[in-house]
Amino acid sequence: MAEIQDSGGGGKGDGKVRVAKKSGKPDMTPMVDLGFLLITFFMYTTTFSKPNAMKLNMPDKPKENEPPQEQPEIKVSNTITVIMGKDDRVFWHQKPVTELTAADLNESNYSAEGIRQDILKRKANALDVNKFTVIIKPTDDCTWKNTVDMLDEMAVTKSEIYAIVDISPKELEAYKQKIATPKPQ
Repeated sequence: MAEIQDSGGGGKGDGKVRVAKKSGKPDMTPMVDLGFLLITFFMYTTTFSKPNAMKLNMPDKPKENEPPQEQPEIKVSNTITVIMGKDDRVFWHQKPVTELTAADLNESNYSAEGIRQDILKRKANALDVNKFTVIIKPTDDCTWKNTVDMLDEMAVTKSEIYAIVDISPKELEAYKQKIATPKPQ
């Protein structure tokens, strides 16, 4: 409701009755209600963005009474092992782990001309392209961003068979020797 304020009236004494001018304040309650109705309307009609989540299928854990599964033989020429290190450095190799040295680690980067091209070249030269496997080995020095970038590269290169595994001690030793050298520009 509008509120009306009385001022005392004119006091000139001329005998005429004057109506005092009254000022009114508008009631803001309907405006507040309208504001909340508009906010509610726009909240219900907007589309909320869905969180971007990356799909990563993990194998089921074996049951206690189940016999261990046979490990398929993977040929080295049909795989590429990617080692992710600190400062956005990434290395790859195609050697058996027992024969690996620091000189066998090839350095690359996360650009389109870097690890993507390395994976595509190795995939094209694989014995069986359908069974080409990328083994991703993050070190304790790499970041989550590097891991997500590498998983994005799996989608871009259409590498459907890949695994994220722990780095072996022999590979870690070769990595530490390689990371001690300065990053090529």
